[in-house]
Order: sequence, then structure tokens, then C-alpha cells
Amino acid sequence: MRHSTLLLIGLSLLMLTSCKDWWKQGETEDGEKQDTIIVQPPVTALPDSTIWGHLGEDSGMSALEFITDAGDTLEIYRSDPYTGEDGRLLGDIRNYKDHFAITLAPGGETMLTAINATQLDEVWNKAQTEPYDGWTIWNGQIVLSSQQKQEVGIVNRLDTMNIEWLDSDSLVIRNHINQLIKFEPTE
Repeated sequence: MRHSTLLLIGLSLLMLTSCKDWWKQGETEDGEKQDTIIVQPPVTALPDSTIWGHLGEDSGMSALEFITDAGDTLEIYRSDPYTGEDGRLLGDIRNYKDHFAITLAPGGETMLTAINATQLDEVWNKAQTEPYDGWTIWNGQIVLSSQQKQEVGIVNRLDTMNIEWLDSDSLVIRNHINQLIKFEPTE
């Protein structure tokens, strides 16, 4: 616990010292002055290891053929060949044209997470997602964005969470205090 607290403090300090233009003053629609704090993630501290692409037709139960957006073809094991531990497949393999976000174990041969981003986007667009207004994938986790009006002005907020479940009907994520949040279509 102490190690993670020190790491969190160190990353926070790095984020504060690496942000440029963290404060701006703007105007609201009625011309009133308003302060806005811009918080940006420390890109240099935590590089993104996500690989984007789609599955190839040779994907099966034990391995995925993955064609990256850059056009490279990778063969990725779904389970670690040494430990037998399965990677996490979030969403369905339903269409080879679906866009996927994949993270790999060290060595680049075994899947850690594979997220069907097309399916995630479909559920997101049909669900009541307030207070969040957008998402991205970063290192196999979902980063939700929101704008919040606070005493100091508008604060752009990014919340990094773990995806627990994704299918065509729902998205379940776990936040930093271990609570489950479920997004379901509102139709």
C-alpha cells in the first residue's frame, strides 16, 4: 500500500510539472469571465501500449490473427503458453471488420486484453453515460472524460477505470474505489 501511495504522489507531481497551460481564462456565452483548469495526462510518464486494428479470418480459439491499423499481421496467443493464464477478451468476436484495441504481455506473443472498440462505441452511444462525455482506451483500460463546473471554473476530468464486462447490451466498469458502474442502452 505504501509503495502505491508513493507512486501515486510521484505521478501526480510529474503531471503537475509537465502540464503546460494548465489554467486559462475564457468567457461564457453571456460574456462573463470564467476560469478553466486544463488537466492533461503525463504522456511521457505512462506510454500507451495499446495496438489498434482488426481480427483476421484465421482467428480461432487459441490464437488471434491481428491486423494492425499500420497493416502488420500478428499471431497472438489467447493464453500464456507458460502459465496457461487466459487473456481478457472484452466484447464479442462477431465481425472481422470490428475495430479492436489489444495489449500484449512482455515478449509480444500473448494477449493481455482485447477490447472490441466497435462494440464499446455502440453500447456507449445507446447508453445513458452522464456525467461522462467520451472515452478512449489507454493500456488496456478505459479512460472516461467529463467536464465539471466547479468554483474555480470548468475542470476537464479524466477517470481511468477497468472494463469488467462488455457485450452488445451492456458495459460494466470498475472505478478506483472498487465500485461497479453499468452502462446499458436506454432504448
